[in-house]
Amino acid sequence: MAPKGTEVAFGLVRDPQFGAIVMASAGGELVEVLRDVAFALPPFGPATARRLLGELGIAKVLAGVRGRPPVNWNALADALARFAVLAALLGDGLAEADVNPLIAGPHGVIAVDALIRPASGTGG
Repeated sequence: MAPKGTEVAFGLVRDPQFGAIVMASAGGELVEVLRDVAFALPPFGPATARRLLGELGIAKVLAGVRGRPPVNWNALADALARFAVLAALLGDGLAEADVNPLIAGPHGVIAVDALIRPASGTGG
């Protein structure tokens, strides 16, 4: 029921030394198959998000291949930057957060599935 596009995943992982770390990767089942992942410390803005997404192997797919139009890079970078701000604001209160897949297309992005797990002891 979601529009066609390229599946991307965003996530928050916790590192004992650095705290919350934001992850961007190929989405859907490809997140586990390709291991196409980039990491950054939150918060960050759209410029850093665009750079992070550009590091992914799927960046060429996001740019448009085989007649497919490119995704809306501004919308995708903005979504990742907003996820990073959320990760920074809620970092200590979250054990895990994932948006997978997020469908990116020429007209924008839509989150299809998400998981948010509070850190233990935060009432969740």
